[in-house]
Amino acid sequence: MTTRYPHPATPLAPPLSAAMPAERSGLFCLPMPDQALAGAGIEAGCLLAVDGQGSPVQGCLVVAAVDGELLVRRLQRSGSRLQLLAAHPDYPLIEPSYEQDFAIWGVVAEPAALATRQA
Repeated sequence: MTTRYPHPATPLAPPLSAAMPAERSGLFCLPMPDQALAGAGIEAGCLLAVDGQGSPVQGCLVVAAVDGELLVRRLQRSGSRLQLLAAHPDYPLIEPSYEQDFAIWGVVAEPAALATRQA
């Protein structure tokens, strides 16, 4: 199960299908919404530092909105295709298609150093 969150730069949460603002926010914190990265040591509820202006590159962790759900997954590029990978067997690989509402909101900054359990 994934939790829906408003974009941190938006005081009143628009639907996730709304276009990403032209000026994205800098750093913001986000609790890990699920157990998809538990195999990489990032449990649900861990607080992640996210760079909203970071460039998503092969292998980095990204915050992505896919059809109204906010996800944190590892970005994999295969030719012209993007894949979002989990580190837990219960979470499937996601290959966003042109028919889906998809946006990358930011790049997780040093998850191992910055992830801390929320109280």
